[in-house]
Amino acid sequence: VSQTREVLLKPGGDEVRGSMKRRLLTALARNLECSKVMLSSTSSEFAAKLLESVATGRGSGISFQCNYLDTRSSEVTFINCMREFTLKECVYYLRCQGVPLLTLPQPQQHPHSTIAQLADSFITGLQSEFPSTVSTVLRTAAKLESVQTGANCKACVLPCPVGAVYCHGCEIVLGDADDLPFL
Repeated sequence: VSQTREVLLKPGGDEVRGSMKRRLLTALARNLECSKVMLSSTSSEFAAKLLESVATGRGSGISFQCNYLDTRSSEVTFINCMREFTLKECVYYLRCQGVPLLTLPQPQQHPHSTIAQLADSFITGLQSEFPSTVSTVLRTAAKLESVQTGANCKACVLPCPVGAVYCHGCEIVLGDADDLPFL
């Protein structure tokens, strides 16, 4: 447990939490006999995630991450149904429909304490100045193709180099923590 906590608290631990969330959703879908799971990530979140992936050594998986259908798992297909909408558009729609917005409290951190937060604030800042930023990032990423060279990463299910167990990004975050209970 202490080793898991240590990995989750390291810089990049949010990526491990994302992998754990994906594994949990896959297990739940399997138990409920669902072949598809719809996710709520908006285009703004996708654009920030793409920049974060490149910055953390997961660039080879960009084509998997930005697709409408994520078929990395043989058991469950993840559908990114909100991929075409920005967060701002979603908020405006909910306000027009009279749906109350729920804001979850976020831990107090410096806004640039992780690569994910830095990528998010960068994309948000650019989007406010240049409204086509998010769509340009996503269109560019959609043109990229991934070359499957080896097996999939044991942690994040993205392609990894031949003979490797983890992709470059997970190898950096996890270090020599091979026996974590969630892997």
